[in-house]
Amino acid sequence: MEAIHEFEVEDMPVTVAVDCTGESVHISGPKEWRGKIGKL
Repeated sequence: MEAIHEFEVEDMPVTVAVDCTGESVHISGPKEWRGKIGKL
């Protein structure tokens, strides 16, 4: 499934949290760091 959105944004920093495969950094980030921190 694909979606294309066009935004006109002025004076607002933007962070993209979903990559081109649909994976969300909000899911993958904590999962990855939980594994790394848990090994300490």
